[in-house]
Amino acid sequence: MQMEPRNFLCGGVTVPGLVKQVDLDIQGTNQNIELKIECISKATAKNIPPVLLDLLEVAAYVYCADQRTRRGGDTLANMGESWRRDMRFTIPVRELAIWNTQEVKDALIETLGFLSDDAYSFDFVSPTKAFTEVQGYFDFEDADFTPDEVALFSGGVDSFSGAVQDLIGNKKKMVLVGHHSANQVVNVQKELVEQLRQRGLKDEFLYIPVTIHNKGQQAAEYTQRARSFLFACLGMVVAKTYKKNAFTFYENGVVGLNLPITKDVMGGRATRTTHPKVIRGFERIFSAVLQEPITISTPYQWDTKKEVILKLQANGVPELLGLTNSCTRPRTWIGNIRHCGVCSQCVDRRFGVLAAGIEAHDDASKYGVDLLTGARNDDQEFTMGAGYVRFAQEFRALPKKNFITEFPEITAAAKHLPGLTPDAAVDKIYELYQRHSGDVMGVIQKGLVEHQEELAARTLPPSSILAMNFNQSKLEPAPVADTMAQVKSFMDNLQAPVLEFFVDEMNQSIIFKGGFALTGADYNLVLALLPNFRTGKRNNAEIAYVRAPDLADALSMQEPSMRQAIGRTRAKVQEQLTVDLGIPFGPDDFIENKDRAGYRLAPALREVAGVADFR
Repeated sequence: MQMEPRNFLCGGVTVPGLVKQVDLDIQGTNQNIELKIECISKATAKNIPPVLLDLLEVAAYVYCADQRTRRGGDTLANMGESWRRDMRFTIPVRELAIWNTQEVKDALIETLGFLSDDAYSFDFVSPTKAFTEVQGYFDFEDADFTPDEVALFSGGVDSFSGAVQDLIGNKKKMVLVGHHSANQVVNVQKELVEQLRQRGLKDEFLYIPVTIHNKGQQAAEYTQRARSFLFACLGMVVAKTYKKNAFTFYENGVVGLNLPITKDVMGGRATRTTHPKVIRGFERIFSAVLQEPITISTPYQWDTKKEVILKLQANGVPELLGLTNSCTRPRTWIGNIRHCGVCSQCVDRRFGVLAAGIEAHDDASKYGVDLLTGARNDDQEFTMGAGYVRFAQEFRALPKKNFITEFPEITAAAKHLPGLTPDAAVDKIYELYQRHSGDVMGVIQKGLVEHQEELAARTLPPSSILAMNFNQSKLEPAPVADTMAQVKSFMDNLQAPVLEFFVDEMNQSIIFKGGFALTGADYNLVLALLPNFRTGKRNNAEIAYVRAPDLADALSMQEPSMRQAIGRTRAKVQEQLTVDLGIPFGPDDFIENKDRAGYRLAPALREVAGVADFR
């Protein structure tokens, strides 16, 4: 898929003849990005090496470019043109030799590409003007503080719960790094910080607010998938001021893994801000830039939203829950309203609160739309609410043996969870989502009982979550702007994804165009399916399926392990070839699965005699 590039020239550099050129500058007379870090002491600021100032600027440029570049509207009709963006950066740096290593560039391109589902390229150059010195980015204070840990602090439920757990539960001294680009957000953070100080914790933590935003221009792109890269870079910079090689992200595992809840959640529309693959990618970037091992901790990886919220109660501060805020639409706040009630963060938060049973500390009147009884008349609002519940309904009934088959993308996370084998990680992820789904369905069941009179009298809005559940045994969200019709039309306009492969028997590998290869267990799986494929192609006949028990015997595996292995292979091919060939592939485009029939190589595949025969 050909994408029109957007060229970002940063820090005053010039490149003649570029199209779609956007100038970004963090300093000087043409400054259009503001960056300011508060509450750092002059003594600790001396610990920041020049390469970290480079990192700070790279992160600011990527984040602000993300905000300035629209990826498409609420429909998918223009997906091919602007859904997956081509972002090209020319950035001056102090440590040119480090930034131009292939290790650093590959880590940046691959991590950011997965994070935001965009194409990135970086050209690091020498500066054309003097750089801002360290004091240009910091408002210094004479703060003498030695922390046990540095953690990121957004003011949402998860980050506040984590701060409380470490400060009160674990008796740690903490530095809390808070990024904000809007006054509403920093006010939330400051109020929570003040409440912690009033509870006798003022000497136990240091709050460092950071301002980074485009000057004189509102964000054109609301998804802001690059925000977590900026947030992580801030955490790294602040950690280094205290001579630490680690920092913490507080995010519950369901949000971090973020399995798609609706058909419209695809690519850049799906958030991957704290996905395990992204976290490991951040570690890879920072380790390459600093040339030493860096670790990012995610202590809430195996917690649901309900379990995270209950930590506030366990640490004696449930009353502070109502001051936290995760809403992605602060511009919708009017009067007493502090949560829109319809964005994914608000829906997730309120389900967690009700599941935890501490809604007395989360004022329902501050939600623009009540979770269970409020009307969701906008198509997107309706789909978000209905899709969230439908996901829980379906996952609750999903057998573990079908988990990878239904969600092959989970393998991208399973191999990036330290201390666990991929199979053990898949089991823990399945258990996590089972608990989450049970929490959601428990809230629905309780709500149906509490509002049974209104439901029977049909006085609740038909588009409310409870009315939808009462009137349908299984929730089916309406398509957003006829999403699936748009997807079909978009796919029909693409060249059909013809997957060509070569069987290299000498080296025991399956090779695809672009050089990607399957080896080992993946090779053996394809080899077991190959005879039926070749017979069908040779006779111009239907390709026969291989029954699951027969395939398991051929591979000398138990059926559950075989199904998981097939899911991993399908996901690997889908993920890699979508990138290599630029055309979206589904899991069935390589290995098809049909209930009770078994498995086969997809009929649309084409086997070639050698790599020279690839079209």
